[in-house]
Parts: sequence; structure tokens; C-alpha cells
Amino acid sequence: MVQASHVDESTDEFKTKDNSPPSWLKRARIIAALIYIFLQTAYFIFIIVCIAVYPRCQQAAETPWWLNSVFLRFSTPTMKFNDLNEKLTDYKNNFSMQTIWLSSILPLSNELNPLTWTDIDATLGNNNTLINLIDKAHENNIRIIVDYPLNHLSIQSSYFISNDDDYFVWNEQGNTSNWMTIDNNQESAWTFNNRKNSFYLHQFYDNHDSIDINYRNNRVLNDTINSFSYWNKNFQFDGFNLQGISYTYEDYEYRNETDNIKRTRHLDEDYLLLARIRTEIDKEKILLLDSIDSLSTTNDELLTRYYGDKNGYLGGVQLASLNNFILIDEFQTNITMLFNNYYNSIFIKQDQPFLWSSLSINSKLNEAFFAACLFHKGAISIDINKQGEQFTNDQLGRLRQITTFAQTLDVFRVGNIQQNILPNSQFLTIERTRRGARHHMIIINFSNIEQEDTIELKDGVTNAVEVLVTNILDSGTKYETNALIDMTKSIRLKPYEYLIIRWSPSIDGLGVIF
Repeated sequence: MVQASHVDESTDEFKTKDNSPPSWLKRARIIAALIYIFLQTAYFIFIIVCIAVYPRCQQAAETPWWLNSVFLRFSTPTMKFNDLNEKLTDYKNNFSMQTIWLSSILPLSNELNPLTWTDIDATLGNNNTLINLIDKAHENNIRIIVDYPLNHLSIQSSYFISNDDDYFVWNEQGNTSNWMTIDNNQESAWTFNNRKNSFYLHQFYDNHDSIDINYRNNRVLNDTINSFSYWNKNFQFDGFNLQGISYTYEDYEYRNETDNIKRTRHLDEDYLLLARIRTEIDKEKILLLDSIDSLSTTNDELLTRYYGDKNGYLGGVQLASLNNFILIDEFQTNITMLFNNYYNSIFIKQDQPFLWSSLSINSKLNEAFFAACLFHKGAISIDINKQGEQFTNDQLGRLRQITTFAQTLDVFRVGNIQQNILPNSQFLTIERTRRGARHHMIIINFSNIEQEDTIELKDGVTNAVEVLVTNILDSGTKYETNALIDMTKSIRLKPYEYLIIRWSPSIDGLGVIF
């Protein structure tokens, strides 16, 4: 009994003994769990923040409606408003254009010089047919801009015929002036008039059919502004090409020009006139301005006065157009150097877009040229009279593809541009990059002989690069659209052939997290 009792006591003692962990250990476990939850939450928040701020997830800034678009240019007033109205849909489908650019609709003499300020050329239509055209265009998301000559009138105008002499620029000593016409530097800009017994100014030759108007006469200035306001308010044009804006004023003492001093262009009054015109339009409209004399200009003040700087435009949208840097043809234009001069000009440093245009009728050259232009900032102008009938359906299809990329992909709209000219082949390469997006590059042979070279891609997997668009038509070529090519090997291109490729960059930044 004693033994049994002893066993029972031992069992009871064992049952009442506390085997739970000490309180400090419990607290440590709770703290560790909280720390773990905190770290996991912080890591999750960090991932969300990284995704939110990563460029691929950021919405690109809005760009003007005309940027990276196609302007269909009607450089001569040959098509009636009603006829153009009927063809709008076909033009949009064929050219994927966003804008119709009309030549002047004013009554003209010699196809160049205005007879009046506020009338419509009756051979084109009337107020109603013009309004119908603009309305139909807007219904189809097409903009309409028009040439607006500012510098001169025709000597057949009622102002000149009625002897309204104060309306124009006269100089009794014109025979001693060295001012020459713009389009013929061997032709004097002054012509003697027997009735007035004086010389009148015509900076544009035009077979002596034009006469410069006198903007220093307030009545002339007011007439011009009123006529501009008339067209802007009564017709819903989306913009104007201000022809001759930089020639409107000239030195009032008619002093001779020197190699370094121009007396007829870029005067302070020209900028004041432009500022006055800006007040007549809203910011959604576009002004096309005279091109600057040379892309190599280093006159920052001159560019800023006309176009604004890279921080913003001055009172509206402006778009520069090319002057002597237009593509003339394959014989007179070194196209590679044209792009080189542009890329090293102050225009690209100031982020100033261009309206690129061509005078060539070589459709293969024009296709390659316009494809390259769409990789730069600006828009392209296809002249319906010079190039409209030259392009094949395949060429138009490729240009439509490139235009779609340029308008919709952020890497084109807001990406960075890197242009190179390969020293051996003179291949032109233009690359568009944006962090978080695939790189895009165009490779073009603008020489007149077949060339071969190796293009070094500095980022990403380069032995399996996608061909996006190409005009290489040889059957069985390795450069077919959607093919994967090895860019560590050389590329061979015939004259005016091009490749557009894209590839994924190396994973960096956020990619390290994953």
C-alpha cells in the first residue's frame, strides 16, 4: 500500500508540472512574426511602386496632333473643292494622312500672286463648297491647312491698278540698290514704273508680276490682320502656312546688303507681325513658318523668336519646314549628309520639329526618305502632284505601317533618338529608344551602289532581331518581314533599300528584382 501510494504521488506531481515555453520566447516569436509580416508588406509595396513608376507603365505625355503624321500636299490649285471632297476617303485610305495641305485658295495671277485678300478663286469653288469640304474632312478626322501669302500682291490687283501707291514699297533710288530677288540672285528686286517715276520692290521674281506690300503703312497691316481673321473665323481651317513671313518688312532706308547683313529678312518687325497673327488663332491650330536660311545656323535668338524653344512654343503651334534642305533628287542631294547636317543642327538641340518634303519623283528613293524622316521628330509632306501617283500599293502599305508605329508607339512619340552614319558603307541608322520599351532602328542605304556593313547593337540580344518592315523584295531573302536575323553578321543593301528592326533591350532596373 505504501508503494502504491508513492506511485500515485509521483504521477500527480508529474501531471501538475508546467512544460510551456518561457514568456520571453513567446514574445520573441511574436516580434519575429511581426517583423516578417512588415518586411513582406514593405517588399510588396516596393514592387508596386517600382511598377507604377517604371516607364513602360507610365503614360507618355500628349503630343501635338500633327506630330509623326502625313500631310498630303496640293502644291498647285488644280482640284476643285467638290472633287476633293469626293476623294477624301480614298486619300485617307491610301496615304493614311491626317492633314490636307491646300495651296492658296485666293484668286491668283501667274499662279502665285494674290489679287485680293478675302475672295475665293472661282475655279476652285465658293464659300459653301469650301465649308462642305472642311466639314467632311473633320467628320473623317482629317485636318485642313492652307497657304496664306503675306509678302506681296499681284501688279494686276485692284490696289495697284487704282494707283494706291502707299500700299506698296517704292524707292526712287532703286537703281542704286543691290537687293536681289529670292529666286534669282542675278535679278534686281527693283523694277522701274513709268507712271510713278520710281522703282517698286518685288523680292520674288515672278516675271515682275508681284509687288511687295508696305507693312509700315498701318492701313496695310490692319487689312492683312483683318483678312487673316476673316479666314480664321469664318472657315474652320486647322492651320495656315504663312508664306513670306520673314520677308514682310525691309530696311526702311533701303541700305545695301553685305555678306553678313541682310536688309530684307528677319527684321524685328517680322517677329512682331508673327506675334500679332498668333493672337488670332487658338493653340490647337498650326502655323507653318518660313524655313531658316540654313540648318547649320547657330543663331539661337533667331530660332527662338520664330519657333520658341524646347520648353514651349510661343502662343501656338509652329512647325518648321525645310528650305534648301528639301530632297531635290538623287543627283543633286547628298541625302546622308542632309540627315547629318540636321542631326548636328541647333534645330534638333532645341527639339524643333520639321515638316520633311521631297521634290523627287523617284518613288523608291522617296519611300526610303520618308521612312527615315518618320524616325525623326516632325511630319512628312507628300506632294500629290509630284509623288501621289508614283507610289505603288506596296509602298503605300509600308509607309502606312511606319506611320502607325510613329503615331502609336511611345518609343516614337517621346523616345530618344540616336543617329549614326557608318564610315565604311555610309549606311544611315536612326534608333529610337525608351526605357522599358523595345528598341526600334531603321537602316538605310542612300548611296547609288550596293553596300555591305555590320551594324553594332549595343544593348539586348542581338542574334535574334525581328525585321519589322523592309522594302527588300528579293525572293528568298533572309530579311523578310517578321523574320529573325543575326545582327552580329553583316547586312547587304541595294540603293534605297532599308530595314526596320526591333529588339528587346537588356533587363535592367526593375528586371533585377524579378
